[in-house]
Amino acid sequence: MENRDSENNVMEKWNPTARRYVCFIDIMGFKDMVATKKHSDIYAMMEKIVGYQRLNSSVKWQGKADLVKTTTYSDSIIVYSLDDSINSLNSIICTVSGLTQDLLSEGIPYKGAISIGDMTCDLEKSIYFGQPLIDSYILQEELYFYGIVLHGSVEKEIEKNNYTSFITEYNCPFKKGKSNHMTIVPMYMWKEDEKSIPRNDALLKSVKKMKYTTSGNLRIYIDSTIKYLESIRV
Repeated sequence: MENRDSENNVMEKWNPTARRYVCFIDIMGFKDMVATKKHSDIYAMMEKIVGYQRLNSSVKWQGKADLVKTTTYSDSIIVYSLDDSINSLNSIICTVSGLTQDLLSEGIPYKGAISIGDMTCDLEKSIYFGQPLIDSYILQEELYFYGIVLHGSVEKEIEKNNYTSFITEYNCPFKKGKSNHMTIVPMYMWKEDEKSIPRNDALLKSVKKMKYTTSGNLRIYIDSTIKYLESIRV
């Protein structure tokens, strides 16, 4: 009984509407996958992605659980934080860092962005809407590499809280040019993880293998991603 009570004490109350962080991730080439692969293969891939989401979002921060939730619909993954606290910021960044590491390791192309603002996530009624979701979607649409960038509203929070883990600034390629943005580094590429060097090499190899099934203009995404990963490599 005591264990159950102590576990309940660390659970946070999830309010439907709050100022929170929102990450929108698009799985690229999903329409072509559906058209060219077996339905069962797509289902197996989505099961794997959902498994990664649950694994990366289950970590407790400072004894607190339930700080992030994820939803998957077709080719979209959306990650929501409990609120705008530093613990929620830490949790969503680490969740997304781990998730993107897993996606690239599996050779699954993606691009995404994180924003912050008033967002409704009514879990019981399945009602989801808010400006940060729109901002994240629009920003990731412009990206021209496999990565996660931070909206200006989140960069402000990062600087205010002097937050540094899994964050690096990069001259990101967009569809209409390049500009400096803060990005979320895949977990094993993080410079402070000295044991991650062999896994860095494995991640780069996974991205390079994507060229075997890609030709023409789409290879620009792969080339840009390799340059990004090499720039942050230990």
